[in-house]
Amino acid sequence: MNPVSVNELTESVNSNLPRDVKSHIAKNILTKEKDSETAKNIFAELINDLSLKTQKEVINATGTLLHTNLGRSPNKISYPGTYTNIEYDLTTLSRGKRNEYLSVLMNNLIGSEDIIFVNNNASSLFVSLKAISKLHNIESVIISRGEIIEIGGSYRLPEIINETGLSLVEIGTTNKTRLSDYKKALEKYPNSLILKVHRSNFSISGFTEDVSISELAELKNKYDVFLLHDLGSGLVIDKKFLEINNVNIFRDEPFVQDSLSDGSDLVMFSGDKLFGSVQSGMIAGNERLVKEIKNYSLFRTYRCSPITLFELQETAVKYVNKKEKEIPFWNLITVPYSSLEERCKNIAKSISFSTTIEKGKSVIGGGTLPSVTLESPILLIKKEKTGNIINQLIKNDTPIVPRIIKDKVCLDLRSVFNDQDAVIVQALNNT
Repeated sequence: MNPVSVNELTESVNSNLPRDVKSHIAKNILTKEKDSETAKNIFAELINDLSLKTQKEVINATGTLLHTNLGRSPNKISYPGTYTNIEYDLTTLSRGKRNEYLSVLMNNLIGSEDIIFVNNNASSLFVSLKAISKLHNIESVIISRGEIIEIGGSYRLPEIINETGLSLVEIGTTNKTRLSDYKKALEKYPNSLILKVHRSNFSISGFTEDVSISELAELKNKYDVFLLHDLGSGLVIDKKFLEINNVNIFRDEPFVQDSLSDGSDLVMFSGDKLFGSVQSGMIAGNERLVKEIKNYSLFRTYRCSPITLFELQETAVKYVNKKEKEIPFWNLITVPYSSLEERCKNIAKSISFSTTIEKGKSVIGGGTLPSVTLESPILLIKKEKTGNIINQLIKNDTPIVPRIIKDKVCLDLRSVFNDQDAVIVQALNNT
């Protein structure tokens, strides 16, 4: 059999990948494989796999609203893609300060004295501890054993604290920590700060005891130490909005505003979870501490890009203007069950497969509200070859990611936008 050339191999698969990328892959294959048919099969598989790995828009039909693997909070990006006055003062026509308007918006929204922004919430905690410990000669971090967390991507809190050079002082037990435990630790380790961490990705119930922020605030004032609250999920929504829209799943979720008003010196939270914006971390609270962190030498290595800051600003404007439903996450979560059910029926009527609509449960995801579900209708597709349907949905021009329930393809529209229904119908009719 005649060997295939690099050019022939490159042209053997129709793909939108750059020709140089395909040619490089073809060359690598031909250095090891001389049989033309085998080389073409290997090339086709590699190109198809790589094509699916390009970052692109997908339709999230899993019912997980903050799906970490799908980018957490959905966003309708409004960044213009041109120059912006990110660090240029249009009043003085000279170099300006970053985030002045965004900071005003956020301070107004959550009641903080000052606020700064970093690339994610893990950075928020690390740079805060690093700066404060250096500037105030702090040696230890006091934390309840029930709050020593691990999150996705092998992030373990003790390891992060260790990297700051601080000692970790564990108090209480997994299920019970009392105010007296904090008091004893402060007396033994006076050069410490108190860190409270929200258990956003797991819950503890039953025989439990915890200490509130307001109680810790009294204690930290008595011992003249700092109180930091790593909230993670970042709930800032107006409580009236939740009442009006009959959303009651956040009853046990702490609000950023409450933590600050109850006495936290600093609160840290994510921008791409319950805040409903892009990946980022926010450090808010005491003006002096915030400025110290901002001026700390390492801070610049964690600061956000102009695109991130622009999108955070757009989200904050919607909160302040009471237009929360324009934030995609809050738009999705407030859709009534009846509306989702009607959409399921319309999809079912428009495809040739046999389907059933059942009561299901959507989840928030993204390491938030682990014990909470949201009632939603789900569309189950009855077909023997489930794998064929999944393959077709995933390989659609706009990939559709379903979930599987008892070997059936399930579409949960809780995480699907209205205008995406037609794409789902077209994809299913092409199977």
